[in-house]
Amino acid sequence: MNPTKKVLVVDKISEKTKVLSRKYITPDAELVFADTESLRDAHVATADVLITSTKGVSPELLAKAERCIYIQKYGAGVNNIAIAAASGRGIPVGYTPGQNSRSVAEYAVMLMLAVFKHITTAHGKLVNDGLWLKAELRDTCYELSRKKVGIVGLGAIGREVVQLLRGFECDISYYDAYRLPQDLERSLGVTYTDLDALVRESDVITLHAPLTEQTNHLFDKQRLRAMKPTAVLINTGRGALIDEKDLIEVLQSGHLLGVGLDVYEAEPIDQSHPLAKIDRVVLSPHNGGGTNEAMEAVVRQASQNINSMLSEGKIVEEKSVANWKALQVR
Repeated sequence: MNPTKKVLVVDKISEKTKVLSRKYITPDAELVFADTESLRDAHVATADVLITSTKGVSPELLAKAERCIYIQKYGAGVNNIAIAAASGRGIPVGYTPGQNSRSVAEYAVMLMLAVFKHITTAHGKLVNDGLWLKAELRDTCYELSRKKVGIVGLGAIGREVVQLLRGFECDISYYDAYRLPQDLERSLGVTYTDLDALVRESDVITLHAPLTEQTNHLFDKQRLRAMKPTAVLINTGRGALIDEKDLIEVLQSGHLLGVGLDVYEAEPIDQSHPLAKIDRVVLSPHNGGGTNEAMEAVVRQASQNINSMLSEGKIVEEKSVANWKALQVR
């Protein structure tokens, strides 16, 4: 292998993910971690492979990457990667579907419990204000057990959520653009329903759909207001599945028991965001898939294609290339 081959991680990743990247990506390549935009810009023109974790690869950034032969997402969502531009240049875009599904599913269930039990309010009031809200919080806390849960998007993560909720004896329905075979529905213990019925009937709605033109702002003011006033909404999928302006308005009106969010329309957010000022909202920094187990699985799978592209100029795992069909047409 040419020792001048360069792999550039274009956004900030954790120190442990850096260690895993060094472990699994071939040592014959120069591995650069662009923790700052200036460092990214200094290396992008000479990078053979671009890796992104959260920020993505814009058309403008890709245009600067003159030597790029491969783009890799550390994760499953590729909506913030310039796939059309990459396909036009014959550049495969790899992703790692299913590798962090369990971690994200656990996170979704945790957010359900955190909202129903007011965990963050209890912690914040105790630690920051010295308030022991034992009696006050009891009136608005609920069990997750035996609730009617609606899952929007029953892919790998959604199915993991189903498995985890079995212990809570939840009544689970789902909506997906592609309905599962009925025998698989029976084995999972789920019922297919149309989206509007799911919205009206569910005590909890958890979003695990990809972001597309059809799902952008899937939950707007009309759908949010159609939810039960005591319902809980969870989003560990993509921020733009929910119209945030509409969500803020609906919450400020007193509708919904609470919301748990790990993703946002524009990231990162901070304490000045209107959602941060509503105590029925639990917020986290897009970390649903951020566990040791998931990150090792993600980096290990990603490295198979990275190493093969650098050494042989070909893909090992076709199923983990998001634009494989587009490349074949080209």
